[in-house]
Amino acid sequence: MYLWTESTINTMHYNFFSLLIIFTFLPKLIISQVNGTYLFESTDTIIVKNNTDTLINPWSGGLNALQLSKINLNNDGVDDLFIFDRTGDKITTFVWDLANNRWQHAPEYENQFPDIHYWALLRDFNCDGKKDIFSYVSGGIGVWKNTTTSGGLQFEQITSPYLESQLLGGITANLYVSKVDVPDINDIDGDGDLDVLTFGTIGSRVEYHINTSQELGYGCDSLLFEIANTCWGHFVETGFGTNTCNLFDTCTTNANSPKHSGSSLLSLDLNDDGVRDLLLGDVSFKNVVALYNDNTGVNMNTSMVSQDTAFPSSTTSIDLQIFPATFYEDIDNDGIKDLIASPNSFVDTENSESVWLYKNYGTNTLPQFAHIQNNWLQDEMIDVGSSATPILFDYDNDGLLDLFIANLGYFDVSLSINYYSQISLYKNVGTSSLAEFSLITTDFANLSSLGLTIALHPTFGDIDNDGDIDMFLGDQEGYIHLFKNNSNNLTSMNLSLFQGQFTDDNGDKIDIGNFAKPQLFDLDQDGDYDLVIGEEHGTLNYYENIGSVTSPIYRLRTTTFGDIDVSEWWTTIGYSVPMLFRNNQNETQLFVGSKLGAIYHFNNIDGNILGTFNRQDTLVGQVADGPNSAPAIGFLNNDTLIDLITGNERGGLRLYYGSTDISLTTIETEIDGITQWSVYPNPSSGILKIRSNNTNFNISIYNLQGQLILNHNNISDIDLTSYAKGSYIIRYSSNNISSSKLILLK
Repeated sequence: MYLWTESTINTMHYNFFSLLIIFTFLPKLIISQVNGTYLFESTDTIIVKNNTDTLINPWSGGLNALQLSKINLNNDGVDDLFIFDRTGDKITTFVWDLANNRWQHAPEYENQFPDIHYWALLRDFNCDGKKDIFSYVSGGIGVWKNTTTSGGLQFEQITSPYLESQLLGGITANLYVSKVDVPDINDIDGDGDLDVLTFGTIGSRVEYHINTSQELGYGCDSLLFEIANTCWGHFVETGFGTNTCNLFDTCTTNANSPKHSGSSLLSLDLNDDGVRDLLLGDVSFKNVVALYNDNTGVNMNTSMVSQDTAFPSSTTSIDLQIFPATFYEDIDNDGIKDLIASPNSFVDTENSESVWLYKNYGTNTLPQFAHIQNNWLQDEMIDVGSSATPILFDYDNDGLLDLFIANLGYFDVSLSINYYSQISLYKNVGTSSLAEFSLITTDFANLSSLGLTIALHPTFGDIDNDGDIDMFLGDQEGYIHLFKNNSNNLTSMNLSLFQGQFTDDNGDKIDIGNFAKPQLFDLDQDGDYDLVIGEEHGTLNYYENIGSVTSPIYRLRTTTFGDIDVSEWWTTIGYSVPMLFRNNQNETQLFVGSKLGAIYHFNNIDGNILGTFNRQDTLVGQVADGPNSAPAIGFLNNDTLIDLITGNERGGLRLYYGSTDISLTTIETEIDGITQWSVYPNPSSGILKIRSNNTNFNISIYNLQGQLILNHNNISDIDLTSYAKGSYIIRYSSNNISSSKLILLK
């Protein structure tokens, strides 16, 4: 995945010749990092080890609540992995490494999929050998047809916006699926086209929507549904404190059938009788129920005849807190489908061991499942539960940046708040030419033993000028704790709590509300460390050190540092995470992580500490790594460009090297904090999407010779497929403010 940011171009009276000059000299600006222009390229070249185990996919970003499908990503004839994580609607892709028989993270495919939400299943509905996308749209199911011919993946939405089904009485309406659910989309009746099982809008019964494409003579290339049964399998969820279903339901009344609130469905043949059975997960329970169908036919108005409420009872049963969903795919490419279970919730559920693998030692129609592990894929990546926050700091004074990873916490249902927070430390055992990280501890300074709350966040610096490194620690309750270093050895740290709930110059506890994310930084360049603290509401708090280099005293200067607020207009929650640094012109720059997942960039800080900073751009924009982004920067590969590590809500990290490649482009730009627009995908095969917060705007597209090739007002889709491949400039204008960026047709 490629990321590019450019400084906002205020072009109220800007001519195109000036724009060309800016793009002509942009590579030089990047090298010298003038005006805070930064480019980053996704990479996984830095080795990470847990003890003696070299992680295969350390930088793949973590997993929490996955939904699993297979698709051929690289046209090598072997299906690869498509993972949709309900936590932040994040897509992660892996290709099958034929040489080593293992999954290899392949981020280059992730931004080739459309923007999808809540749930996603890949199925080949038209029998062309290419997996299509079924996903949630408001009130139902949207379908994106796989139109890939060569090059990158291409999809076209063919529903407008949702699938329809002919209901009882001949009424045609949307085929309803709740955004909370995972429906079953499979060939239920064995006629070669895809049918749908889903819960209805009310009640606790499963509807069977049959695809009549084959019956109407269209083959399997159509999606023509009608409801065949409103009580498929003759069972009902009880909803009374048990996950046991009532079998042999008469289907004539809604008595004792509370409104449906969330279920996951998977149909498969569990006993080789030619009729699909059902695995059922529910929002109220941690187990999966297997319902065994009568063998007389798929829709002969028969009932489920037996059930296993702790499936699979022949091995370690699925036990995921809470709301498990199951997926039946061949995950080791041996020709036999295996079972994956993962939570279908992104809150209050298992997060670091949330992908349960059941190897199938039987056949696809008579499976024999054996529980293998609880952390499939997660064990080969950095995954610290929920909301990873990286910090790069040389703790052992060897000249190499080490990696600390804080988190919101690991899930533990036995705790009153269900989480415990720890900080992992990975020592840099590489060289100045290339970092390499090796796990030292998952509980740095034994912080978990101190009885502190969750969401611990460290920042390091010698605040008393005694020659060793101390630590401030923020927490979920908004407090800051001071730890002094008692080590006599500069190559190690021995931290002990010196002052819990650290106080300001008035003797009051520093309390910024919730989720304190502190950074020590000499903001006013007077030789001592000041404090900038991120918080839940998305603003930043600035405490100036009015003491000395040996005796710090902190005074609150502003709770709206730089007039920054990274929360969105519809919420007061922003989860700001500051990353202050100085570029090679000694200019202070600021990156800020956010709840949304974008990483924002600000400058105009020096000499303007209590003023309004310039927001340069969204550093990551819509190609971010999911919600709760947290940036860490440093030099990791011995060049002159800063590198970037990002944390996210799924508990993982992604790694980016600084780059000078002008083709690395973002897809979203913020203009003066008021007008927001985006163009995507970029690079593009020719179809561009435009999003704007304003209803009236103009889009102009120029070639690099300055010729206007297209001009449109208020357009959301632009077709450039007839134009030559290469670079173009797209200019957006609205409310007397303009911005331009480079787009690439491939």
